[in-house]
Amino acid sequence: MQDPSRPVTGYPVQNVNGCAPLPPATSSTAYPYVNPSQYPYYPAPPPQNPRPTFFRRLFVVFAVLLIIFGTILLIIWLVLRPLLPDFSIQSLSLSNFNASNQRVSGTWNAQFQVSNPNKKLSIYYGDIVSSVFHKDDFLSETRIEPFVQGTREVNTVEASYSVVDSFVEGKVVDAMNGERTRGEIKFNIKVVADVSFRYGGWRGRRRLLRVWCDDLALSGSSGKMTGGSKKCSLD
Repeated sequence: MQDPSRPVTGYPVQNVNGCAPLPPATSSTAYPYVNPSQYPYYPAPPPQNPRPTFFRRLFVVFAVLLIIFGTILLIIWLVLRPLLPDFSIQSLSLSNFNASNQRVSGTWNAQFQVSNPNKKLSIYYGDIVSSVFHKDDFLSETRIEPFVQGTREVNTVEASYSVVDSFVEGKVVDAMNGERTRGEIKFNIKVVADVSFRYGGWRGRRRLLRVWCDDLALSGSSGKMTGGSKKCSLD
């Protein structure tokens, strides 16, 4: 007969699938699941729009080409060293002049000498307009035929201005008649030309050339310029 005071011994319970039984839970609190992967998860970047990249590359290419082209032009400009032409007025005459009752009539004939100081560059003069003034008051305007000037070449250019019974302010008429009475009457001549420098097949950019021939004194009796030729200023 078995002694009831002895502890009961027996064999451990075997799992039906042959595995050891799970250890008993030591706490009623469950632990969360831990991802065994050691690398964090990052979402895939959104797809990029190819249009901004294309325009950026196009802008860079355009900027590089512009810099190269500008550098070439600068080198050509420095090597050729273009110089502005020299203008001087050789003669100026006035005929059939009359100023009265706020009306002016007269004909001016001017002769210019134009010199090209460049050794390698020719100059093209296009769209030439010339005007005659008494001080700052406009009197007449004319156009001069375009021409091409070779290297180291000197040309003579003529211009004729005419006005018939043109209205001017009374103070202008009085000023011209007063000067004429004192023996000399002075006029200013302006020339504006669209010019460009040329070297073989290369043509520089066009620029506006302004020529000023100021204080040209004419004899009150003969109407011819006194003092000989006079150099004009350019800008």
